[in-house]
Amino acid sequence: MQVAEVSYGRGAERTIRIDCIFFYYLSKELRVSRAFRINLIKTQKSRRFRFILLPTRCNLIDYNWNDRVTKMVRERCELEHALSWLSTLGGAFSALGDYFERCARIAGKISVNQLKLALRLGDPTIASRCWLYFSLSLIQQQRFRIARHIIYEEYKAAKQSPARDERIVRMCKGIWAKLQYEHNIHRSRKKIENISINM
Repeated sequence: MQVAEVSYGRGAERTIRIDCIFFYYLSKELRVSRAFRINLIKTQKSRRFRFILLPTRCNLIDYNWNDRVTKMVRERCELEHALSWLSTLGGAFSALGDYFERCARIAGKISVNQLKLALRLGDPTIASRCWLYFSLSLIQQQRFRIARHIIYEEYKAAKQSPARDERIVRMCKGIWAKLQYEHNIHRSRKKIENISINM
């Protein structure tokens, strides 16, 4: 229990039991408002007050919710950091995936991990990009049919989305062009191999 004394001249002392939060606002109002001070003097017989500060019944800050939000913010920061780190790593393996199939497989696994993080973050745009990165690794592994299905579904979803993201649409078109190019090269190689065998 705390006691605060406020004096406005002589007279009998008046004791008031008051919530400590309410006392804070009362004392602030007395300091800043001349009209409030004059009105208090006119309405109160006593000019000397003794306030007994009582513990507040409810906290102004919701500490439980504050702890929960803090954990959510920290988790999101860590997820975004992990996502950016995986993006850098995935980009490197994806670049090597054009020359080494093992790197293409690793890039695909990284894309799947990115997708899991994107789903935890609840960001559909990042999730869509992860699907497209995964389709790129499938193209590098010559798994064209599955890649074609993923690209088509993401393109359709991007076109139908109320908040249309042109970057996703352009990504779909770019990866689709790579799919066609790689598929044509693959077919050409097969034809050359067949001709060589027949000869």
